[in-house]
Amino acid sequence: MKTTFKIIITALVMSLSVITFAQETEDSNNSQTEFKHSISMCPAAVAFGIYSVNYEYLHNQKHGFVARFDYEAIPKTYTDARIESSGYSFILNYRYHFNKQMNSYFVGAYGRYRQFDGKGKINDTSFDFTMPDVSYGINAGKKWAWKSGFTLTFALGYGFSNEDWSSNPNTNEVNDMVRDFRDDYDFVDPFYGEFSIGYSF
Repeated sequence: MKTTFKIIITALVMSLSVITFAQETEDSNNSQTEFKHSISMCPAAVAFGIYSVNYEYLHNQKHGFVARFDYEAIPKTYTDARIESSGYSFILNYRYHFNKQMNSYFVGAYGRYRQFDGKGKINDTSFDFTMPDVSYGINAGKKWAWKSGFTLTFALGYGFSNEDWSSNPNTNEVNDMVRDFRDDYDFVDPFYGEFSIGYSF
């Protein structure tokens, strides 16, 4: 999963470099519309079973306040217990837009609450677990906003995470299986990423 993720990020960075050049050329010839709202989704994440929706409000043309919700469907192919699981997260994000408009580079800080719930069976013992995670950190990126309202956002961030889990029954065997599930699924706890397409108005 790490290799696939790196390939996707590399392809996105290359694509965004071309888009940045085209957008900056267009911006030099056209004045920008002052958008205050933006709604977007992440189409690439659907390939990994992640469904994400973002909303941003731009205050005084430079302070972006972002709310995001993610839902994640996790395949049962991880661990011998074939754990059925899913996760969701809520993210609050602040962005400072350098160009004083939606179409801008930005830096910011984020806080995220994420929780995974799952159940499985090992050696005829059924079990379930809850895995909460609180993360916070910094991020930076670029938002493109065309005069038509079409919007493209790319951001990366990293920080600190506080992850734990509770299991039922709480046995060493079950906890070992939950630990294997977490390691095999390759959770990147404090990582923040966004590649979204949407509309500004």
